[in-house]
Amino acid sequence: MDSEVKAKVRAPRLVRQRLRNRAIAKVRQDMIHAGREESSYSEQELEYLVAEKEKEIWSGIGWKGFGIAALLLGINIGI
Repeated sequence: MDSEVKAKVRAPRLVRQRLRNRAIAKVRQDMIHAGREESSYSEQELEYLVAEKEKEIWSGIGWKGFGIAALLLGINIGI
């Protein structure tokens, strides 16, 4: 059964779009802090920055969910 590919569970489209919008807003905020304008980046660079920010947000959501589950079980992990 090596040829089987794991099915990836995808979030609903609305959730993915909201996450992408939040990532775009964060990237724009980072650009303002860096003192650069959106036009100084190429399209590929912007796409890369947004994708990295999306990964960062997903990772944060995962840890927060883990922290809430641990809290419900009475385990304090410092989140």
